[in-house]
Amino acid sequence: MKAALLALLAIGLALQPGAALQCYSCTAQVNNDDCLNVQNCTQAQTQCWTARVRAIGLVTVISKGCSSNCMDDAENYYVGKKNITCCSTDLCNASGAHSLQPATVLGLLATLGSLLLWGSSQL
Repeated sequence: MKAALLALLAIGLALQPGAALQCYSCTAQVNNDDCLNVQNCTQAQTQCWTARVRAIGLVTVISKGCSSNCMDDAENYYVGKKNITCCSTDLCNASGAHSLQPATVLGLLATLGSLLLWGSSQL
């Protein structure tokens, strides 16, 4: 009787599907708070990824998801940077890039404008 119960238990455990990896998922968001949707990956997708594209040093766009073939990558362009990171545990791609808030951009523009005005008045 014990052998039959152990056999049924072993069969039950063998037939249970493994838990799929979970990753955060989003497409082209400027705020990491908008990239916290949980996605259940397929069995073939064994990694989570995060892509950050920073344009002109002012705006960062974040995308996240599941992958079956993720490779860490970083590239610098004339007007920006791209960075892709990969990881392989549940919800490991929580962290995102920090982007400048609109108030910061406006403050930067105001400072730049005042410097330009100050420089032209010194001529």
